Amino acid sequence: MVATSKSTLRVCCISATIIVLVTIAVLVTLALTVFKPRDPDVVLYPVGLSKLQVDDFISQDSVTSEMVMSIRNRNYASFEFENATSHIKYDGKLVGRVPIVEGTVPARSAFNITAPAVLRAKRLRENPNAINDIVGGSLNLTATVTMHGKMSMLNRLIKKRGSVYTECHMTIYISEVPIRGESWCWAKLEM
Repeated sequence: MVATSKSTLRVCCISATIIVLVTIAVLVTLALTVFKPRDPDVVLYPVGLSKLQVDDFISQDSVTSEMVMSIRNRNYASFEFENATSHIKYDGKLVGRVPIVEGTVPARSAFNITAPAVLRAKRLRENPNAINDIVGGSLNLTATVTMHGKMSMLNRLIKKRGSVYTECHMTIYISEVPIRGESWCWAKLEM
């Protein structure tokens, strides 16, 4: 009887060790591949530009246009972010702001944020390079935003704080009718 119980105990210990090692290997593999944080894809659409005219940039102190920021979350975790403000710069100087209201970007899906962008046309006109660009028909602007929040995964079982840093370069073609714009962005997720 003693020999049988020792061999049963040995088999049981070896089986338990193998199960623990396989479980650890699977969890490490998932953490390094599937659950590895990926940077989001961000696209900025200056959709309200078609309602503006060149005279608005010349005669008014500020110009307001709707902006849509589309965020595609490639992660298996949702990202719940706090209120933020995007800063719009021309030639390194602040010329506008876009308030971004808190929200949640679901896991592995896209989320659109619509917000009014207020450009201070008066500040643009104070810059001699901007006058030349307005007369030339296009403005090159840079929008930056840092969104702080929480990532949660597995039905909020795992939570981690993180920040998304985004920079978008926009070209607004003010000589075209209707006025249009295009942008290209990069985003970085840090945890």
